[in-house]
Amino acid sequence: MEASELLERARSRASDPENPLEILSAAITLIPELGGEADVLLDLAVCRAREAGASWTAIGERFGYIRRSTRRRFTPAFAHRHLVNRRMKRDAACSFCRRPPGPRVHMVHGEGGRICDRCVALAGDIVAGLARRRR
Repeated sequence: MEASELLERARSRASDPENPLEILSAAITLIPELGGEADVLLDLAVCRAREAGASWTAIGERFGYIRRSTRRRFTPAFAHRHLVNRRMKRDAACSFCRRPPGPRVHMVHGEGGRICDRCVALAGDIVAGLARRRR
């Protein structure tokens, strides 16, 4: 369903179709019906409410959030930065134990991932144990 159709659906359910906060409230009530499309509708309804001059506090009250978490949830720059930082941390961690890199954590970097010094030592012990069993 197109974003404009979703917004029109919320507008038709709103008690005051001209009030962006009422449209947002209607959009929130549509969440269980829409499933995966709910995020698109909520983002659009929040953008429209902000464009109309609604404060983050007023928007957050509709969701039951505090002001700061509402702004974080619906500000694209924050969300993008947050995801980028999470990906960078995940990509820099050991591919086996997810231990993050640090000054005392040595990593061996390969084409497909990374392995920390502890996992290298454990792998060495496993290979040595296998070699002893074969003899």
